Amino acid sequence: MRKYTIAQFNKDFPDDNACLEYLRNRFYPKKIHCPICDKDTKFHRVTTRKVYECDYCGYQISPTADTIFEHSPTSLKHWFYAIYLMTATRCGISAKQIQRETGVTYKTAWRMFHQIRSLLTDNIVPSTGEFELDETYIGGKSHGTCGRGAD
Repeated sequence: MRKYTIAQFNKDFPDDNACLEYLRNRFYPKKIHCPICDKDTKFHRVTTRKVYECDYCGYQISPTADTIFEHSPTSLKHWFYAIYLMTATRCGISAKQIQRETGVTYKTAWRMFHQIRSLLTDNIVPSTGEFELDETYIGGKSHGTCGRGAD
């Protein structure tokens, strides 16, 4: 399996439209069923908003609804890039680094960082069984053993 690079990220998500299209395909992989028309219809993109509209009745769906992207003035490309940075780095990343990389304010970067992190920890299920770790540090210095004669 090859590592997902920044070049591949920029090719897959060149702008907000590509990010919105990715979300639409993720949430609605096949045709979208319109609840008003009660049939599978074609939905077209409304260019001024992050929604798709039914060709027959005008019912609108938003792929960003009920996600961390809903009601966010931050561009989807910045969100996707922050998610990429948080998942691609080995040792993690700080909100300050997200600010530097995306060009948003620190307050926005901090909010994005915490919302993404809460999503990453929401579905953690306690596991049972054996685990293998690459590096583990157990113990440390003994406290309270100062002075002469301390063992």
